[in-house]
Amino acid sequence: MSFPKNVRFEAMIACHRHCCLCHERKHTRIMCHHIVHDADGGPNDFNNCIPLCPDCHAEVTAYNPRHLFGVTPYYPEELRRRRDDWYAVIKRRSNELAATLHRRPANYPHSISIHGTAAFNYSHFDGFYRLGEGNCEFLTRWTKGSDRSIHCYSDGTNVSVALAPKNALLQEITEAGRLHFGSRVQSPQLGQFAVFENHMCRYAAVKILKIQDNTRADAEDLLVFEYWILEDGSVDFSSEI
Repeated sequence: MSFPKNVRFEAMIACHRHCCLCHERKHTRIMCHHIVHDADGGPNDFNNCIPLCPDCHAEVTAYNPRHLFGVTPYYPEELRRRRDDWYAVIKRRSNELAATLHRRPANYPHSISIHGTAAFNYSHFDGFYRLGEGNCEFLTRWTKGSDRSIHCYSDGTNVSVALAPKNALLQEITEAGRLHFGSRVQSPQLGQFAVFENHMCRYAAVKILKIQDNTRADAEDLLVFEYWILEDGSVDFSSEI
């Protein structure tokens, strides 16, 4: 019997979609494994759940006392210890990002709603702009690129940043977690979507609408964008239009 949705959701939040054994981020290629098999009386609760990638799941299940194969099994106590240690690492990282967010000056420009359009001079406030609030708050940071593209950073923020493919529509961003979040800086172009993941595993999509550059005859540095925040923890923007 599978885990209920609320248990799977809490497990994905706790591990940030990283496998608890190999620690690789697997996005949608991750499953919730019973530490004590349900066939052996293991409950379908959070304490008996460990998120694993398919490769590590295959290793964990390779040793079966009913079908002798393998040498040293993964013991339930070991799986719990490995899982709890990894959850602690993720929690510490999240707390560090949250601390960065809470240290930000209160006067940073801020759009609270989960959807809207924003315009600001990205040469002011060191390029910072806040979106959303609470678990859905994103502290973004922008610097000059040109009048056709702009740089956005993860440095000093609570977010990771990725780019949707050029010419992608919002409704085509259905698996935000599978985008590449491994770079500290991305440079979206006019009309392109930047996608942010915050310290609570919430996602926001930002479409670049207008860029002004005061070194190219514009009166001021200006960024205009439209944004959408998925407040339910999902990865699919297709229903936001």
